[in-house]
Amino acid sequence: MDTTRSHVVHVGFAEQHIDSIEFGEHQVSLLVNRHLAEQMSPAARQRFARIGVLDVPHTLDFDAYDRALDQMIELVEEFAAELGPPTAVVAMYEQVTLPAARLRDHFGVPGVDTETALLCRDKVRMKEVMRSNGIRVPAFWAVDASTPYADLEKIAAAVPGRLVLKPQRQAGSFGIMVFRDGTEFLAHARDHGIPDDHEVEEFIDGDVCHVDGVVRDGEIRFLSASRYIGDCLTFQNSEQHLSGVTFDDASTLARITDLTALVLKSLRLHTSTFHLELFRTPDDELIFLEIGNRFGGAYISDSIRAVYGVDLVRESVLACMGLPSEVGAVTSILDHEGVGASGWLYTALPESEPCVVKRIRGLDVCPDSVVLSEIPDIGQTLNDDIAVFPNTGKFALAGASSAEVERDIRRLAAAYAVETTPRRTPHI
Repeated sequence: MDTTRSHVVHVGFAEQHIDSIEFGEHQVSLLVNRHLAEQMSPAARQRFARIGVLDVPHTLDFDAYDRALDQMIELVEEFAAELGPPTAVVAMYEQVTLPAARLRDHFGVPGVDTETALLCRDKVRMKEVMRSNGIRVPAFWAVDASTPYADLEKIAAAVPGRLVLKPQRQAGSFGIMVFRDGTEFLAHARDHGIPDDHEVEEFIDGDVCHVDGVVRDGEIRFLSASRYIGDCLTFQNSEQHLSGVTFDDASTLARITDLTALVLKSLRLHTSTFHLELFRTPDDELIFLEIGNRFGGAYISDSIRAVYGVDLVRESVLACMGLPSEVGAVTSILDHEGVGASGWLYTALPESEPCVVKRIRGLDVCPDSVVLSEIPDIGQTLNDDIAVFPNTGKFALAGASSAEVERDIRRLAAAYAVETTPRRTPHI
């Protein structure tokens, strides 16, 4: 047993983030599903001291890893016999934050515990905590297959407008249904029933916003607040682009920062990265939607790193390991010289089957505000694996104001297009 280097356990893996992992003076073991283990490059595989392959399906079920906790405990115990007891458990992705917290509690490792991780995963429980701490949330009700129809009628009667039915622990707007009114909701319940582990919410009119940042010992070290131009729900259901632009108004940013601080305190989320979503109503009221104790997905973190120099992926690793943050002095996103606002664009891929890139249009009008981009190559296959947000291109932008950045995002989204052809399956 090598006692000179500590044993750090990573749960889940994405190869594009391998350079954010703190190998250095540590022996790093990995717990990952079979599909991802088989997709790892030899170079990535060699960097881990041990790799534990989990019997976890490769799906978009965000609870799949949590159901494999017994497998994880057995593997970590096996690794610990060789590498020493774990000193940290690192989880960077939504589907692994909760099982990682359970591992911490089981092995007595510091970091985000099960109670806080569960509050950051379960949409009903997190809103119960927010409501008890005086934070405005949408009206909501936990429902499942056993909920009496009479109770559903009471819910429908309590909400005069649209209703939302959503899973309690999914992410990325998967499984969400929006009904025009209570009548449509009740008709759906009669015809199809209500799945287990769901909730009903009132639909909130207004902008959906996302807040991303770093908290250390209860202090917000970095915070970026944005308004979605195209949000996850429209991306999943309407094949519209997913995008956002930061606020350039200091008073709005200050109000969002104050609310975020109260949310984090309510959850006892003291040291972590976070991705918070909230509503901003036409009356300028801020209403809590949900939060995750991980960095923002899509192109959010890439944009923040490119524009503000804060690497939220790396900060996730450091926070889980109890290592010092690499964020310098606490500053506002409005304090960066020459940057009044930033934004990001994630263009949708309408095709649901594997396809090959044939032609790319619109790059000739790409605005100067684009500071980072990832576009496919001609001949590249898209949709060849499961993805939360299948896309045809990603762009990060920075400009003088929110209005200018939003204008460029909309122009780019209208001009940029990737033409594809179905991938031919070879005859056997």
